Amino acid sequence: MELSSEAKAFEELVRQGGDPRAAAVSVCVGLGIPPAEAQRRVRDAEPLFADPGPEEEEVLALFLDLSDVFVVDRRLDAREQEIHDLLGTAVGAMGAVRSGLGHRLHRWLRTGELTRSYLSLAGGNQVRATGDPSVYWAALVAAGELLAVGQDGGEQQGLAQARAHCRRMAARQSTAQQPVAQQPVEPAE
Repeated sequence: MELSSEAKAFEELVRQGGDPRAAAVSVCVGLGIPPAEAQRRVRDAEPLFADPGPEEEEVLALFLDLSDVFVVDRRLDAREQEIHDLLGTAVGAMGAVRSGLGHRLHRWLRTGELTRSYLSLAGGNQVRATGDPSVYWAALVAAGELLAVGQDGGEQQGLAQARAHCRRMAARQSTAQQPVAQQPVEPAE
């Protein structure tokens, strides 16, 4: 896995002889995270700092990156928050989320990468047997419509196709859930 630019900056500070905890706080503050929040994140990641060996800067940087220590939470406007909530509804309706996908979605939703999250969720049938496909696809249809409204100067590659796919899947779900009309039983002769 490739390190984020933030994790690479942390790694370089530690390689230059910096204290790993101070380097992590410095990177967070440099990203605009308030100092108190930066210190809390580093305290929460304390087990990762225990007994680092020589030449383990990259491994520590990777674990801090995977722990979202360097993630900058983005403030969302009302429309973006509604999209965020709809995507959260879709995730909840999945029934189960693979760990890698779950981690990526968590990070993308925190950083406001809503279109990226949407495209990932819309990319296939992610719903497990314990999930609710009708809620999943309905939430993605609604999120897709809101994403279309907010696009500035054209759509991101694949957004129109993803919206069309979600509409098809939602229609398929609504058709599958309609009760089958009872046919009168012909009397046996």
